[in-house]
Amino acid sequence: MPDTTPRLPTPERRQRPRVAVAAVSRAGQALRALGLAATVASGLVVASVGLRVTPTAEASTGPLPGGRSVAPAVEHRAEPRREPSILTPGLRAKGFNACYAPDPGFGRWLPWKSLVQGQILLPAHGGATADAGYDVVVHFHGHEAVRHGFIEAARGSVLVGIDLGIGSGPYESAFRDRNAWPQLVASIERALQKHAGTGGAHIRHLALSSWSAGYGAVTQILAHHAAEIDAVVLLDSLHSDYVTGAPQDLRAIHGVWGLPIAPVTAFAQRAARGDGVFYFSHSQVVPPGYASTTEVADFVLGEVGGARVPMQAMNPLGAELQTGFDVGGVRVRGYAGADERAHCAHVAQLAEVVRDQLEPAWGTPEATE
Repeated sequence: MPDTTPRLPTPERRQRPRVAVAAVSRAGQALRALGLAATVASGLVVASVGLRVTPTAEASTGPLPGGRSVAPAVEHRAEPRREPSILTPGLRAKGFNACYAPDPGFGRWLPWKSLVQGQILLPAHGGATADAGYDVVVHFHGHEAVRHGFIEAARGSVLVGIDLGIGSGPYESAFRDRNAWPQLVASIERALQKHAGTGGAHIRHLALSSWSAGYGAVTQILAHHAAEIDAVVLLDSLHSDYVTGAPQDLRAIHGVWGLPIAPVTAFAQRAARGDGVFYFSHSQVVPPGYASTTEVADFVLGEVGGARVPMQAMNPLGAELQTGFDVGGVRVRGYAGADERAHCAHVAQLAEVVRDQLEPAWGTPEATE
């Protein structure tokens, strides 16, 4: 295991969140040990997940303070529901699987354009409010994979993709400097202004998302800029170490060390109160010597005062939903599977979160060809 000396302080709560974020933890270390992370570095392509959830017991929910509400994972649109492409038996017979799926192209979005760091996927037309405000999702690790489902299911959001290699370390290092995130945000807004042809183009909502090792960037960004974040999406992508010596953290679930992931749990607590969206999916992959995403999810549930209920669903990539928890803006989903393909299947879920939770809550304008 790498040096586990705590570096991340519990973030102060600042006012006026503006951005939506999806983030994770030490997933890259787990995957490196399992030989899974290399699939992303070598150009992983993953199909999108069309999640249809049928709870077998009533999920835990609660009223939101101040009359605010977070849009539930149901649709309230007049237009036809956009579904990611299903991975059919015929496609599977041709060799496609959760880690290598057909490419649907770019649809109503333009091809990737370079930023100061990463790339941006802009709607060809539309997707902006009358004052040129755009809703933006910044995703870490596997940006080509998440694109597949995103362009099929999203209404009009902008997608930013950043890949920095194998393991969570490069992501942590890139955003440990608190100036790195403002520089990226400024680069995104310059791209929006050039695309819209107006200096008034701006980010209206901002979300962080990560799969696998990408959580390293999310924890660092939340440590310094949590007040700017509207949403966090973790796709089988949050790990921590275990508490092994005195003093023990008596609140720790499964002995998970809470300090390295404190910025994430603080955001989850905020979302549980109705301020933002927090989505965390996990597989059953068991890494060697440190906490799995299942254990970390249980820890986060303990911090927000929740308990799982049984749920049943099968997504288009064949991932089997088993448990879930909903309260305020928090959604935790537990899937079966402990191998590479089970892990890959989570990438496509970003499309579902954007379509069913973020865009309805934000009122994202529609993109057009």
